[in-house]
Amino acid sequence: MKRPLIQIVLVALVLFAAGCDHGFAPPDEPPSGVIRALISYEGAWPTESEVHDLRFVAMRFVPRDTADFLQLNRMAISDRLPYGVRLDTVTVEDVETGGFLYSGVAQQFEANLLAWRPVGLFSDDEGVFFVTSGDTTHISLTVDFEDPPPFPPPGS
Repeated sequence: MKRPLIQIVLVALVLFAAGCDHGFAPPDEPPSGVIRALISYEGAWPTESEVHDLRFVAMRFVPRDTADFLQLNRMAISDRLPYGVRLDTVTVEDVETGGFLYSGVAQQFEANLLAWRPVGLFSDDEGVFFVTSGDTTHISLTVDFEDPPPFPPPGS
């Protein structure tokens, strides 16, 4: 009677071991790439008091209003950009692969959490670009504080 029990336990162990592929190893990291944006600034900058924050933002969607800016898990966001420069290169690393539909520089113009507006957009090939695993995606855009793009975007 002990023999069938031992056989059942051995079969269960073999099946369990066959079902494990990596043991207790952590899951693989999702594939990622890098975005490198060359930003040119034209015209006059607003006063520093009007620029509470300035960042490059790449979105996987086209926003319809400022509340959409709370979808942080669907964006790649740079560190704070410098004030008063004419040319800047920003790098965003560990960006999950895939397409970005609306990307550019956003200015926080008041202390309010939702007081953001685009001041320059990436517009090559209809504004869409893709990040691929292990690669660096290069884009260029121009910021003109005196002539910002419309927001919300037309047709959204």
